[in-house]
Amino acid sequence: MPDEKRPLLAIAIGLVLAGLITGPALWQGGYVGSPGAEVYGHAWVQAWAADAWPAWPTGTSLAAGAASWPILDGLPTWLAAGLAQVVGLRAAWNLLIAAGVVLAAFGGARLASAAGGAPLFGAVAVPLMPSWLGSITSGLTEDLGIGLLALAVAAGIEGRWVRAGILAGLLAFCGLYLAWFAGMALAVLGARALVQSRDHWRGMLGGAFFAGVLVSAAAAPFASQLGEPTPARPRAPTAEPLWALNPWRGADVASFVAVGKVDTDEAVVREHPTYLGYSTIILAVVGGGPAGWAAVAGCGLASMGDEVSVAGKPTGLHNPVASVLHMIPMGDRFRNHARIMLLGQLVLVTMAARGAARLARNRRSLAGVAAAVVVAEVILASPGRAPAPVTLADSPAIYAELSNAPAGLPVRVVGAQNPQAPLFDQRAHGRILRNGPNRPDPGRPRPDEEIVVAFGEAVARLQGELGPPDATVADAAAWWP
Repeated sequence: MPDEKRPLLAIAIGLVLAGLITGPALWQGGYVGSPGAEVYGHAWVQAWAADAWPAWPTGTSLAAGAASWPILDGLPTWLAAGLAQVVGLRAAWNLLIAAGVVLAAFGGARLASAAGGAPLFGAVAVPLMPSWLGSITSGLTEDLGIGLLALAVAAGIEGRWVRAGILAGLLAFCGLYLAWFAGMALAVLGARALVQSRDHWRGMLGGAFFAGVLVSAAAAPFASQLGEPTPARPRAPTAEPLWALNPWRGADVASFVAVGKVDTDEAVVREHPTYLGYSTIILAVVGGGPAGWAAVAGCGLASMGDEVSVAGKPTGLHNPVASVLHMIPMGDRFRNHARIMLLGQLVLVTMAARGAARLARNRRSLAGVAAAVVVAEVILASPGRAPAPVTLADSPAIYAELSNAPAGLPVRVVGAQNPQAPLFDQRAHGRILRNGPNRPDPGRPRPDEEIVVAFGEAVARLQGELGPPDATVADAAAWWP
């Protein structure tokens, strides 16, 4: 295929995959992503950012502790907020996800081409990486720039260091995790290039300058947090039934190869599947090399976190690779190490794209066949979800009753199944929340000075404490002074 047509093909593939991933949300009138993860919180951020647009999102007074809350994905949030001025909040969210899929396809094609692989395969396989599908399912909009990461790595492979540095710097405005991945990948590529020839150092200095300026600007709002001690990582349970999705501190050893979809049964978890894919592994064996496999292995070992678990059960074994990771600048900031497989799977897919290209030397159609097999495996066998689940846009009816409460009172929500749901539902009543992004449990209700909204089992408990509610709808109730 002529080189000038490859970008158009990658974009076309991205549009098809965007339709596959976002289709159910469009049909059902909801948001792409799971109601059991962080869609509620991230969609709420886009809502108040839209109210303040075109100002850069820097925090809000609408919830406790959020006035100076730094936004991890400032650029995607700002773009979605601007788009919401035209198409509305829900459509803006879904279009942002779709744009991320198209960008992933474009970046995957460029990365595959730079590495000597089949661009068609890269365009298909990068958007369908199980770890990235987990980010979409979980509502982690800071990972939508995976296509920029692929473009930055491609530029590094080609020795275009200034371009690589600018792309890595832009990634910091999408999410600091992605920028860190780019920095690690470009550092390795740069070291290898310098061993081969010292002629690269001027370009590397230029790239490092631009990356440093952009990353410093993006990280400035997080300066106080980055200087704090290592963040506490949730203790893994003694038995984790959802181990294939890695909802806790790191990747389960068995999750790399365990086939099958996982029924979360409405559990409130983030999904970080690290399933490698047997078809992808086979192709990577054909096209990979020692350096690539070392990178995948390093990412895989680091992604397991501090303690090794197998099939949902902690072994009690300490992971020494995690200790090495924590010695690297900012390597100790991961709350869930499984996220590192975003980079590991990107390397694996790049090697698989080279394998597909080698097969296509004998018959050109084999690259397309390889891509189709990967699509089938992801849809049918991978724990990563494609199509993505849907979060419905409607808020509980109890919030409509708050119009009868005295004006100016804040709202405290108790018993919500997802602790981020009260943030999303704040749009329905418009009052200040006593709940906050980092304080989902706001403490003891004060019905003398606030509106108390309860759900589920909390309704009966609060009736015993507060007496008859002022409003009752289905399994929810509300009290006010």
